[in-house]
Amino acid sequence: MIYTASILTEANTAEASAKRTVLRVGKGLVWRIEAEFPPGCAGLAHLFISDGNYQVFPATTGESFASDGTVISFDDLYLKTAAPFEFVVTTWNLDEAWPHTLHVRVAMASSEAFMSRYMPSISWEKFNESMQEAARVQEAEKEAQLEALGKEIRGEG
Repeated sequence: MIYTASILTEANTAEASAKRTVLRVGKGLVWRIEAEFPPGCAGLAHLFISDGNYQVFPATTGESFASDGTVISFDDLYLKTAAPFEFVVTTWNLDEAWPHTLHVRVAMASSEAFMSRYMPSISWEKFNESMQEAARVQEAEKEAQLEALGKEIRGEG
């Protein structure tokens, strides 16, 4: 399945006033991400993708994707097994004159047979164990980010 969002972000939208768009997805394995920046963005339109309050794409907290006339695309293995089955796309646009529409595509595998295509040298059991471990690591990273965010909000950080 490929899930898409086309997000119009008005001119002069500061990062502090960023637009948050919910992209509903299914349960499964994210195997590809694409972020399209049409010509004219001049690196002024930005986006990042979160799973709740946990930033996942790009993985570096506080960073964003920005470009001009390109599609940023990459393969990944991010397991989405817990509700809500959605991602939050955060966009802002520092262009003083023009709004920009950014396009996001998330490709997911939902069946066990299809998921195993992305790791063909590993048996399903080993793949499942690997994905469970990846989910544990993701959850630990998410908890650490949320704890740091809570400390920052409380002024402890």
